[in-house]
Amino acid sequence: MRVLIILLALFSASVSTAAQELKLPQIPDSLRTAPGRAAYLIEHFWDNMDFADTSLSTNQLFIEQNFSNYASLFPHTDIDSILPAAAKALMRRAEANRDAYNLLAQTADTYLYEPESPVSNEGAYLYFLRAITESPFIEPALRIRYEVQLKDIQKNRPGTIANNFEIRLRNGNTATLLDLCRGAKANLLLFYDPECSDCATLVADIKKDTSLEKAITAGHLNIIAVYPEGDETLFAEGAGKIPSGWIDGISPDGAVSEDELYTITYFPTLYLLDTDGKVLLKNAAPEEAISKAKKLTL
Repeated sequence: MRVLIILLALFSASVSTAAQELKLPQIPDSLRTAPGRAAYLIEHFWDNMDFADTSLSTNQLFIEQNFSNYASLFPHTDIDSILPAAAKALMRRAEANRDAYNLLAQTADTYLYEPESPVSNEGAYLYFLRAITESPFIEPALRIRYEVQLKDIQKNRPGTIANNFEIRLRNGNTATLLDLCRGAKANLLLFYDPECSDCATLVADIKKDTSLEKAITAGHLNIIAVYPEGDETLFAEGAGKIPSGWIDGISPDGAVSEDELYTITYFPTLYLLDTDGKVLLKNAAPEEAISKAKKLTL
């Protein structure tokens, strides 16, 4: 209900608020488009928050509820132009209390970085990480965690060319990722483990999709399945688990994992690349990756 109230604020200048939730700012009447109104709310969402008031600023339920409401605005405007300054200003205000600062940073981590979060947004989290790691306020022990996350997020960001690596195919031939991408309109890069049941389920679901099969047959779509860990015995035992029309290979010596070329925290992990190897989707949900692949190839 609260998210609906916030979204209605994109079209209405005044908004009622629920108990224990921040009072939203009055949006100027001059802002009439949804992106403009969302941008204003993002910039001013926390105006009525006093981080020195620990009854609220260190109240986990209160901070999480309001942060979730705040993050629900991100898809409605250009966060790349708004959020760098807004995130930095918010984290600076939270320096009024160390416990409040740590809770806010933790909440941003949970809500924006965890794939299971309904408002997960790695692009938005990047700006919070930059604000946190650039600040001398964060404790050294916590800084290490956020610096590692920042490094991971900056790998293979959408719009960049994916890190290239060698793949040894089932027939013994070798090729690089970028070589394999050339010629197809879209490339689904699937990091999998031969013993992973979730991987097997995803493979079966994709195989049943006749439109994807047609795109593969026509050469418009590649599905590049890579076992990144380098266990030759396990890879050999997994022969036949990847459909014959797909590209199935192993990262020799587990270089993908050893050199930390990609952030792979679970299997399966999906990336969508274009013909040049440019990243279109990173760590994508299967539904999103498949839907976009269809749009590019059909």
